[in-house]
Formats: sequence, C-alpha cells, structure tokens
Amino acid sequence: MTTTINLPQSVIERLEKIAASSRRTPEALAKQAINDRLDYEEWKAKKVRASIESAKAGKVFGKEEFWTQLAKARNARKKAA
Repeated sequence: MTTTINLPQSVIERLEKIAASSRRTPEALAKQAINDRLDYEEWKAKKVRASIESAKAGKVFGKEEFWTQLAKARNARKKAA
C-alpha cells in the first residue's frame, strides 16, 4: 500500500538536508523515522499496560522505595553512558 502524506516545507527541507549528508533518500529516512516512532509508541503502550496490571495486582512502591528505585535507575544509566 502506498500513501501520500503532506509535510510542512520546513520538515521537507530538514529531511532533504539530512538525506544528503547521510547518503540516503528522503523517502528512506522518512520510512525509518516513522517505523522508529511506531516501535516506540508500541513499546510505551506495552509498558503502560504492564504498569497498570502491576498496580491492580498491588505491586506498588511506597514513597521511599520509589526514590530508591529511581536513584538505582539513574546510576545504571550513568554507568552505561
């Protein structure tokens, strides 16, 4: 299936600029960008559903545990970077 979409001129110009510097076509970049965003939105929806189910099952953190878990996650990201 092929569908045409309208993009603002400013987006087209950005797309063409990046395409030229990356040796890819604007069409290929647009397809990849859309696929990446759809992957993210699907991942996010899955995580939200899982979180709601956890909350319904009573698996929730108290305030102190929340901050402890958040600090652990931040430290893990710093180490990975």
